[in-house]
Amino acid sequence: MSRLAIDAGGTWLRYEIVGEREECGRVPSQETPLWSFLSSLLKRFPDIDAAAISFAGQVHEGVILSAPNIEIDEPEIENMAESTFGIPLKIENDLNCAALAESIYWNEKDVTALYSGTGLGCGIVAGGEIFHGWRSLAGEIGHIPYKKTPLRCGCGKDNCLELYASGSGIEKWMGYLGCEGKPDLRMLAASQKAECRKIAEGYIEAMLAASATAVTLFNPKILVLGGGVIEHNPEVVDRIERDIAEYALAESLNGLKIVRSRMENASMQGAKLLLDTMTTLID
Repeated sequence: MSRLAIDAGGTWLRYEIVGEREECGRVPSQETPLWSFLSSLLKRFPDIDAAAISFAGQVHEGVILSAPNIEIDEPEIENMAESTFGIPLKIENDLNCAALAESIYWNEKDVTALYSGTGLGCGIVAGGEIFHGWRSLAGEIGHIPYKKTPLRCGCGKDNCLELYASGSGIEKWMGYLGCEGKPDLRMLAASQKAECRKIAEGYIEAMLAASATAVTLFNPKILVLGGGVIEHNPEVVDRIERDIAEYALAESLNGLKIVRSRMENASMQGAKLLLDTMTTLID
């Protein structure tokens, strides 16, 4: 039999089939609702006997609570998969999946993954287990109040950390301040316009605040920095290593290792790890 892993992000819905059948692909997230996408794959590949989804949004006990960048046509997706296709499905927040994968990669049971991409997210593995919180909302670090702005976050607020420490935040500031070009930190840092240079400076300061908050709150042994912005600007990790002591609780830094993610699509790898757990239960 075969198993299906899906990485549902704000730009792409990616899938990988593993087991007896091996196949992968992707479609734009804005063009295909998630349940319709899942249903089409399960109908196309009837030998799939389990599925797992890494989801860029908030989920709780198999129910989608919030999806700012993904069209949702069925919130109770775990129950629907079971009742419609007779297969078990596990859906988990994408940063939780990433943190789980990073934990395995670094062979460490206490890992916090802080990813700066389109948004700013955080996943926590403590004692080898994903830390969810009461309603599975733990780690929503991008929506911690930071500084009041003339901009609006996807959650509706105007003071989120994500408005500074994310790709979408950089783009919003560039539009607001009239900075031309792509949302590139190096380009902004070298700009002749002081307003544009401030965007890059503001990103670094916000990432230091986010990193220090994550380390102080969750006390990991390893802080993994990842996401598209970090991937294209690895020097940010060096800056955080150098200056985090000015922001974080000193005792939280004792023995802490700060690293850049070395994984390709850790969220998808985390979904596959969920499948491994489900396989044990099924077998």
